[in-house]
Amino acid sequence: MGLRDAVRHKARTFFSVLLIMLPVAALIAGISATTAVAANRERTLSTIPDGVQAVITATAVTRSSQPFPQIPEGAPGVWLDDVGQTPATPDEMLRYLPEGTTLLPFYESRKLLATTGTSMKPGEQSEAGAQVVASHTPIDSTTTATMTEAGEAALRQLMPEPSSGRFPRDNTEIVVSTALADQLHLAVGDTIAFTAPPFQGYMNTSGRIDDVIEDSQRAWRISGLVDDEDSHAWGLDGWMSTMVEKDHAGVDGHYLAVGDRPITWNQIKKLNALQAFVVSRHVLTDGYPAPNERYPVSVDPKVVLDRTVALGITALLGAATMLCLVTPAFSVSTDQQRRTLGLAAASGAGPRDLKRIVTTQGIVIGLIGGVLGTLLGVAVMMLVVPRYRSISIGETLESFPWPMLGMTLLMAVAIGYVATLLPARRVSRLNPVDALKDNPSESRHLSHRRRATMIALHASGPLLIVGAAACGAASLTLPIPHPDHGGASTAHMLLLAATIALTIIGLVQLVRSLAAAAASLSRFAPLSLRLALRDAARHHHRFVPAATAVLVTVTVASYSLTLVGSTFANDRDNTGDAVIGDRAMIVSASVPISNDYDHMVVMDAVNALGRQYPVSAHQPMYAAAMPKADYGADQQGTQETESQRLPIARALLPKSAPECSADQGQDTASVIYPGTPVRCVDFSRANRRSMHGISMINADTEMLVISGDAMRLSGYPDAERAARMIDSGGVVVSDAAQVVEGKAELAVATWSAGLPDRSNATAIVSKPAMFVRGFYPLAMSERTARELGFTEFRYIGEYVNLAPRSGLMTMDKVAESIQSDHPLVQVTKYRGLRDVPIALLPTLLLGVFALMATVISLLLARTQTQRDMSTMHAVGASPGFLRRLGLAQAGVILLTGVPLGMLSGLALGWFRVAWNRRIGLEGAWLHTDPVWPVQAMLIVGIVMISLLVTAVVTRPPRELTRRTID
Repeated sequence: MGLRDAVRHKARTFFSVLLIMLPVAALIAGISATTAVAANRERTLSTIPDGVQAVITATAVTRSSQPFPQIPEGAPGVWLDDVGQTPATPDEMLRYLPEGTTLLPFYESRKLLATTGTSMKPGEQSEAGAQVVASHTPIDSTTTATMTEAGEAALRQLMPEPSSGRFPRDNTEIVVSTALADQLHLAVGDTIAFTAPPFQGYMNTSGRIDDVIEDSQRAWRISGLVDDEDSHAWGLDGWMSTMVEKDHAGVDGHYLAVGDRPITWNQIKKLNALQAFVVSRHVLTDGYPAPNERYPVSVDPKVVLDRTVALGITALLGAATMLCLVTPAFSVSTDQQRRTLGLAAASGAGPRDLKRIVTTQGIVIGLIGGVLGTLLGVAVMMLVVPRYRSISIGETLESFPWPMLGMTLLMAVAIGYVATLLPARRVSRLNPVDALKDNPSESRHLSHRRRATMIALHASGPLLIVGAAACGAASLTLPIPHPDHGGASTAHMLLLAATIALTIIGLVQLVRSLAAAAASLSRFAPLSLRLALRDAARHHHRFVPAATAVLVTVTVASYSLTLVGSTFANDRDNTGDAVIGDRAMIVSASVPISNDYDHMVVMDAVNALGRQYPVSAHQPMYAAAMPKADYGADQQGTQETESQRLPIARALLPKSAPECSADQGQDTASVIYPGTPVRCVDFSRANRRSMHGISMINADTEMLVISGDAMRLSGYPDAERAARMIDSGGVVVSDAAQVVEGKAELAVATWSAGLPDRSNATAIVSKPAMFVRGFYPLAMSERTARELGFTEFRYIGEYVNLAPRSGLMTMDKVAESIQSDHPLVQVTKYRGLRDVPIALLPTLLLGVFALMATVISLLLARTQTQRDMSTMHAVGASPGFLRRLGLAQAGVILLTGVPLGMLSGLALGWFRVAWNRRIGLEGAWLHTDPVWPVQAMLIVGIVMISLLVTAVVTRPPRELTRRTID
């Protein structure tokens, strides 16, 4: 009977299958997007050249009894090189490698200046120096590039086959990428020169190689071109290799391991004792180690609790969403089968038989929806996830946990079964007489006991929500596991599960209570609305599931948006920006050389920008000079001299502020809120005070030297007052606690003394000060800086302000235009939430899902009211009245589900942020930001589109239609 009913009511069955199919597809796509992030085995394997057994990196990490804890794919993350440590030599490593293995060294540079405007001959090498670069390097024939240098055997493995020309014959020839050739208009036979810029103190996976090769330049003849979108070059050893051999301390070694025998995990672990790590072809293919063979991973209980909370909320919301979406379909099904089921009961079918009819239908529909959802999810996984995660389709398929497909299918069947339990329970209590007469199941005349039960039922919704709030509050008061002592989080998760479960059940009861209350108060409402409210109260078995489905899906979308907005708010509280707004930007040198050269490069780009876009003003930015970053043994004396000569200044906290220990920092609230007392908190909660997006060459990144006019171009709301403060000899700080009664104390010392404080400062000066939230830690004019003893400054770039422009010219387009035409500069602009649309992609998808679920729920409810519409049309109801009634019925569902869903999403988002604040990872999480404009767009979009669809499907029948009961 169940299957025959499903075939007969095709529209209802279609919507039921769709409601199961969509969550299953979303779940599979979500799992794929999550697991694809960690799936890098195939990508790592592609970094090993053909014919090579492994790629070995000998780090300059300090030798100790602890081995380098690598993972099979290589380094587990960044590592800290010791600038005085000599990495493991090839002879040391060959002792643990298979017999017959050969190690071929190669060298990788960071950004170099590449130019064709040189008088040097191929193979000629000399010192560059800032003055040489500035005077002999024309801007229009210069760009940036990276370089790989190796011996002939290694270079043939590392370099792709040239598309034109040939392999270098000696170290006077070089092969470049087509991208680099196009930028500099190069061809085979031309001469190109590379210059290593001054070392800035930043080290990468090659250690201090930039320090070793700085201020060196060499010319080559181009022997071939390689098709490559990146600006890169390949040459035989003789430049970087020669300098590294003379000064190899702190420079990581890179080697290709070539031989006939594979390198196993046990051999790799022996090399780890030398602080080297290996990416082995054999390990990534046939010899991947078991979990008990890998290095143990230290687990922070706070991180585990944070991930468990996130996973728990997601899982509970997902299960609730699927149940609330599918249950309305079976509620409608039992209502449409009511007379048939009553006839079956009158013919001798027992309560168990009636239950089985409904549950069998749920299992079959769950299976069909699960299969179709799985197919759709796999299609989405192959089409969307590779672009979203920037990986290949093969990596996506390989990384997906395929056993999850079977579990997802079983879950769909289980959801179909569980969703029928409530309707099946109601069917098992069916009164055959009422069913055959199509009378309501409830008696119109309630006994005192029945009335008391109904009152308790209506009161249960708010009480359950209060209970959920109590469980949530209790979960936030439990002690957080300590990294040293550990601790179980079972109690936290039980309270979390109780919070969400009680909330959902309470909201379901509240929806029913609201419908009954609205119906009793609707006597003065228009007839169409009054009928819709009374219909919702009388047929609550179909109204409550439909409204709850809308509520839950809106909750999920609103929760996601609140979490995204709060994450950005937490980042804003901890990260400073030198510029904000949609009209201001900073143009700086991408490879800083010297003040003169950098200014020349930046102004060339700014002038070109002014010819394309309406630039209203620009002003220079400087920072206090700091000792040159140079770890070479021959430069230690120079660095010490500069450390003793160059001053450093910092704004001080008041004397009343507590002194934090080495593992603590200042809390974020006192940094961003004036008048808030300073507290010392763990580093995980402390304010990070990092700045966004500017490269500086040997400059103090915490002391900006600008004019008032430059401050006015920063885009900050208080820029005008801050500019007057700077021009009048005051300072601007980003820590509110440092300003006391309009003044800040500045501690001045030399770099050799360390960061200045009250104990080591050579002078403590009080200056008029102003707090600007999110700006540089300290900013002042050049005149004020010189009064403090500063005489040397480093040029950073130009503040650039654009005049009001058309909507078609976005800041992203301007920045892209500058960097594509001027590779020697980079652009720093404000990155708010609206500038990172990818962050809103999950919310957008959930919003679309909520809209589809809402429309389907309305259409399901519409199939149940169709026969009532036909009856009213037959007795004279006008088409306009029927349309208004259909819109009123949809409006009642939307006005019940959407506002409650939004409030629930906001509350759940607040709860999750409160958990983040309680755990204390990645910041203080002081703000819950719902992103109100997007929340409003989400809600208005769902309501308007749903009503539009309802208006289309509520067209009255064109001719008299026979009223059918089944």
